[in-house]
Amino acid sequence: MKPQGIHPTTTNISQPKMSFRGKNAVVTGGAGGIGLQVSKQLLAAGAAVAIIDLQDNLEEFVKLRAAHPTQSVMIVKMDVANKKGVEATYEEIAKTFGNIDIVVNVAGIFNDKDVQRTLLVNLGGIINSTLSALPYMGKDNGGKGGIVVNMSSVVGLDPMFIIPVYGATKAGIINFTRCLANEKYYLRSGIKFVTVCPGATMTDMFTNFTEKIIFPETSDETYRILDRLNKQSAADVSRCILNVLEKDKNGAVYVIEGKRVFPLEMKPQWTGKEQAL
Repeated sequence: MKPQGIHPTTTNISQPKMSFRGKNAVVTGGAGGIGLQVSKQLLAAGAAVAIIDLQDNLEEFVKLRAAHPTQSVMIVKMDVANKKGVEATYEEIAKTFGNIDIVVNVAGIFNDKDVQRTLLVNLGGIINSTLSALPYMGKDNGGKGGIVVNMSSVVGLDPMFIIPVYGATKAGIINFTRCLANEKYYLRSGIKFVTVCPGATMTDMFTNFTEKIIFPETSDETYRILDRLNKQSAADVSRCILNVLEKDKNGAVYVIEGKRVFPLEMKPQWTGKEQAL
């Protein structure tokens, strides 16, 4: 599924050219799936990484530290839906790292039957993490600036009827991130904001998928849709996210599909906005 108005920037995933060495990064949802793969990519590129996740993955965390013995790998168990807890977590990370240069917000769930939890984690968690990072990144607060990448989804761009609640949270992430990418904020803080929208990706989200949809009568059609989707791996998406970090383009929205990065042209729809502002 490729939305109209986007054009591929690469034929294959390019290795990141931007130097991440000496940078301090935070990854939410870093215990598994795309978040874990992003953490691995950042560590391999020379960054220090702090992982925020409610889930434990001790085996992988031991491997990360063993593979990168000279780099800081910080693990904080925290629910991103817990606003006060996330604020305290960023304070702890900033004290340990000194400063924060990169935030990649990946944490999310799929369970349309649990509407409140889906809203609190997927949209609320992105907002909590992003806003908690700003005091430690912004030049107006003594930081160095940096970049925040928030993970949405292609279903935040194009509605998919079988997952309306999940899709709504992903659409909200795009709008939230684009709002913060306003040039007025950037000139003050030096922080860039980017949205990535992966296509179908093989993660635990697909486990017991039809048990978590609102309308069980669509189960057969849901299976047919899932079977037809071209799926990519979490590692594929993580490499694309590092490619996006390399591009360092404030306000950009990218689709990630088929191991490629597609920039999306977001055209204004509200023609009266400029006059009003």
